[in-house]
Amino acid sequence: MLNNFIRLCLLISSIAVTQSTFNGYGLGLTRTSFHSSVNGAGSIGLIPSFQPEVSMDNTATWPGLNFTYVTGSYLNQAYGIKNSNIMNQASRFNKLQFVIPIRERYALGLTVKPLNNHNSFFTTDTVSFNFNGKDVSSNKEFRSGGGIMEASLGLAFPLNSIMGLGVSVNYLFGSSRDEQSAIINNTYYRMFNLRTYTGSTFDFDFAGLLYSDNSLSISTYAKVGLTNNSISGKLYQFDFYEDSNKSYSFDSNDYPDDLVADTTSINNMYSPNSFSFGVNLAFKNDLNMFTELQMWNDEATNTNYSSIFNDKIGSKFHFGGGIIRFGNLNARAWQDQITFRVGAYQDKYKLIYSGKSLIENGISVGFGFKFGTSSNQIDFSYRNGNRSITYGQKELFKEITIGVSLGDRWFLRRRAKQ
Repeated sequence: MLNNFIRLCLLISSIAVTQSTFNGYGLGLTRTSFHSSVNGAGSIGLIPSFQPEVSMDNTATWPGLNFTYVTGSYLNQAYGIKNSNIMNQASRFNKLQFVIPIRERYALGLTVKPLNNHNSFFTTDTVSFNFNGKDVSSNKEFRSGGGIMEASLGLAFPLNSIMGLGVSVNYLFGSSRDEQSAIINNTYYRMFNLRTYTGSTFDFDFAGLLYSDNSLSISTYAKVGLTNNSISGKLYQFDFYEDSNKSYSFDSNDYPDDLVADTTSINNMYSPNSFSFGVNLAFKNDLNMFTELQMWNDEATNTNYSSIFNDKIGSKFHFGGGIIRFGNLNARAWQDQITFRVGAYQDKYKLIYSGKSLIENGISVGFGFKFGTSSNQIDFSYRNGNRSITYGQKELFKEITIGVSLGDRWFLRRRAKQ
């Protein structure tokens, strides 16, 4: 049973991995955006980016939808080390969502998304030497995969005619593994850890109109994220074994015949809290200008956590801004019907034990267009940037996201038949 569990976890973690070196710190890097329309603006999802007055990542704005939507985003990422020819890439889903607006005042939604990215792979240079007359070559490999998933139930309701509130209850779950391998003359000697996760958080989203006239409207948005039950789980630490058939899992062909697993229960290993704020200026020509910031902290106190790097991310500060021009479906020219997005941002991560800073700079562009009588929508985004760490290497990345949103009428007022 244990071997089947190990094999399943390794299989899941090996599919569609995004192999960034910096994901080897603790639980990996946390994402600030999930829907493709948000990614295209370089946004964290507070300000309207899906359509005017609506962001799919901000629960408080959902009542502005004209249709019920089933939406999903899929991304492809590529990473490489600066001044190196090494490049790897992979893809995965970024978000699945079902949102129902109710009578233009309320909304209900279900969401599933990956919170962090723990997938990484890197290797050391090969060292060759002579031992008792025999040539020996050796190097090391480091891998990690999996992460924390979030399943959410969100509800939006009005505070008054110009302000809305959204509340989301989030269940956190998942598993991850990290592995260290020594390769001697093409024979792998592996040691790895498996972890399981469970916990819960909740979010409060806010949307409010500050000012509006015929040429300009100013709106503000905010989000507060709090931990309800800190992430807990089990840590399975496995001894070295010889993977003679390179199957990436322990089986009867490997040495030793028995693999010892040390199982430990771990509490309070991840406890995120955050505050986000954004301002959006909407002009009469459908042009929007915005800025956003986010302060995120992991308040977990349990230090009994080992990863590829003996450090973990303790805090993050995000700042960004951009421009969105929403398309007009009634325009005659096809280019006037397309929504265009562009933005730039910086994420600054702080490591707990070393005190080092990991800085990510990026720019994003995107576009979207609607089709069909129920305002179905396709969104594309492209993100380009780099990450660097204090006294360390620089990593370059590219990301392409595609989102499809299918609309229908549920719980919405229908026009009376003529």
